Formats: sequence, C-alpha cells, structure tokens
Amino acid sequence: MNLRLLLILPVVLGFAFGENLLTNGDFEQELTVGWTQTYGGYGYHNVERSTWRHPDPDYEVWAQQYDGLGWNRLEQVVEVKDVDIDFSFIAKFDIGNGSSTCWPVAAVILAYYNSGGALLGDTRFCHASPYCNWTPSSTCNLIPVVGNQWMPWSLNVREEITYNLPGVDAEQVAKIGVALYDYTSGG
Repeated sequence: MNLRLLLILPVVLGFAFGENLLTNGDFEQELTVGWTQTYGGYGYHNVERSTWRHPDPDYEVWAQQYDGLGWNRLEQVVEVKDVDIDFSFIAKFDIGNGSSTCWPVAAVILAYYNSGGALLGDTRFCHASPYCNWTPSSTCNLIPVVGNQWMPWSLNVREEITYNLPGVDAEQVAKIGVALYDYTSGG
C-alpha cells in the first residue's frame, strides 16, 4: 500500500488582513522549525521537504505512510484569540489502491483544541479509499478531495465551526492544529 500526500505552501492560518499564525508555514526553513512529526504503527513513515514536486521554485512537503498499518502526522499547533481566521493551502493528494481490509487516507486536518489541549473537533480535507470508515459528526467535518491534481483550498474557521461543526463551541477554541496526515488501515 502506497500512501502519500503532497502539500505545496504557503499554508496560511491567519486573519483576513494577512497575518500568518504559523511558524515556517511556507516550509522555506527546515521542518524542525515550527513542525512536529509523529507516527505510529508499522511500515515506512516519511516526511520530505523539496522543491522539485511542483513546477514553482518554492518548497513543498511530501508526507508518506507506506506498506503497513500505521499513520504519519506533521503538525503545528498555535494559540488563537479568536476563530475569525482564514485558512488556505494548495495541495495534491495521492493515495494507493485500497481494499476493505487495507484502506488509505491522505488528509489535511484542522484540529480545534481548548486551552487545556483537549480536542473539541476537527475539519478534514481528505482523499480516501472508498472503504474508509471515517464518518462526519457534530465534531468532525469531512471535506472530500477527488482526484490528484494540485488544487487550492480555503475556509474561514468561524464559518466552518458555525455551519458544519455544531458540537464545537467556537468560544472554547484556544488552539488550532494544522496537520498533514496519512493513514493506512492495514498492509
């Protein structure tokens, strides 16, 4: 099973007037600046920063979970004073073939945390195998990605929570996580 997610930057989490809240949101510095990689399960977990995956000269990040049950996550969590924040990115999602016992997902996840770090809910831009068992709920909105072309994505966090996540209290959101996430249910 080959799963990979490509992301070209900038990833912008900021206010309408253009302030970017992410450190190294354009990946122009090494990934150790601002970002944390975590992974679990078995298989091959890779995160790579390069300039050759997209025709522009800027850096992109390639995250991969390959050949086995497991997950790979590159994330940054930032404190926010308000959720009236615009989020945007350009990405190319790509997954390998799946089956009912081994299904892949590539996602960009916005996670909403309270001041104590407890997860309140999340929004997942996801390219998934048809066998994926993720389901939307009052605290989880799934935005399906179809195809594997480079595409821009954006949303306003306040509007997202208000209209798509009725189980999340926007006034309780004190931190937002931005993550590139790869998952394979088996190998």
